[in-house]
Amino acid sequence: MSEATTQAETNTNTVKIPVLEREQLILNKRSYHWITERICGVVEGRQPFLWWILFIPSALIALVGVVGGLTYLVSTGVGVWGNTNRVMWGWPIVNFVFWIGIGHAGTLISAILFLTRQNWRTSINRAAEAMTIFAVMCAGIFPAFHVGRVWMAWFLAPIPNSNAVWQNFKSPLLWDVFAVSTYFTVSLIFWFLGMVPDLATIRDRCKPGIRKFLSLIHI
Repeated sequence: MSEATTQAETNTNTVKIPVLEREQLILNKRSYHWITERICGVVEGRQPFLWWILFIPSALIALVGVVGGLTYLVSTGVGVWGNTNRVMWGWPIVNFVFWIGIGHAGTLISAILFLTRQNWRTSINRAAEAMTIFAVMCAGIFPAFHVGRVWMAWFLAPIPNSNAVWQNFKSPLLWDVFAVSTYFTVSLIFWFLGMVPDLATIRDRCKPGIRKFLSLIHI
């Protein structure tokens, strides 16, 4: 082996490729204790007055929609949703697809950040996964009320009913039951597993009482 070749290999081995340092996620060199106190303070402390200003109108609007809208729907019939025409979609199916789409968006955001191993993904994942759970819960409302007699919605479950009549497995409504229940279960497990360290921290910090009892049930 010539001297030039040996020198070239030596130079190649000694060359160091510069690596850019990652930007710090927590500034001012704050400790993990500071982070825990900051995050837990949102749950343990009292909510600011602005939070109540935003929460109370939202709760009243939801109450009007649930008590007023759904009560009127059940007492009048699904015709108020536009389900009088069998050719086109009515209001419940449109809203069902809308909320499922919102749930898919939360799952997509969380999955992309997880697969790319982003260190700053934790807080965004919490919001995205919670958004998925609540979106699937909203979506599950519409197939139940789509049947007209909501107190008979349990007939959609794949179990024999009191009349010994099985469900129509060719019906899209039954597909919704399997799709929503499976999606909700997987999303809930995915959210819960990521929240285990946080829930354990809250459990250890809870004072004896109803909060301590509920935290012991979850963890």
